[in-house]
Amino acid sequence: MLSIPLKLGTVVTALGLLSLLGGTVQASSHHTAPPQRLALDHRSFDFIPPEDDGQPRTNRASGRRDQLCNNSVPDPSLTLLIPSSNQGLTTAAHPTFLAYFPQTSAKQAFVMLEDENNNYLYYSLVDLPETAGIVSFSIPATAPSLEPNQPYKLSLAMICGQILDPNDPVIEGWIQRINPDTVAESQPSQEVSFELGAWYARNGIWFDALAVLADLRIAEPDNLDAIAAWEELLQSVGLDRVGTAPLLNPVH
Repeated sequence: MLSIPLKLGTVVTALGLLSLLGGTVQASSHHTAPPQRLALDHRSFDFIPPEDDGQPRTNRASGRRDQLCNNSVPDPSLTLLIPSSNQGLTTAAHPTFLAYFPQTSAKQAFVMLEDENNNYLYYSLVDLPETAGIVSFSIPATAPSLEPNQPYKLSLAMICGQILDPNDPVIEGWIQRINPDTVAESQPSQEVSFELGAWYARNGIWFDALAVLADLRIAEPDNLDAIAAWEELLQSVGLDRVGTAPLLNPVH
């Protein structure tokens, strides 16, 4: 049974609920068909923000400026894979998120999803890998579904010690679900493919494009097409600094 003393804003308030929580969130692992071998257009995976993207959402990132859980600040540091506006769209009721974690002495991170009124939809712990890389994790089907056209805030906090401390690194990002019916007319098959990933990117649906191309990378790590598509998507939103980082296997 988990019970962690709390100290940090809404994230810390949510941690008080962990005494009721057992288990951890595991990194997402989708079952996919082998990726297609295509002659890829270099620009076909550029992310095009939606026209009504609005004002950028503030990322109230905080934490140690000179250290990261007893290690020197790495480059890159803890990074949520999200456009520079710090917000993104999804069609999923229970979406998948990805974040880059540097090598750190922290063993766990706390993840929380809440609505604009600070009502918690989901919260749990994520076991961190021993090496630097990108970890994917999904909001489980047992959690409440994201309501369409409502913004939600995702928070990730690395727990450097036995308890969450105000100096521990925290990052935040925003996600909004759109009704799939509004984009379904031109959408290709839902089967994971380069075509589907490019379609999501072209239509400004960030989290779905990211999840599809991550699936293709994981399915065939040495597939040069999958590598090129993944790096192109991240580069198009200024995340090229983590584009070559490994996508780590699920953490148990």
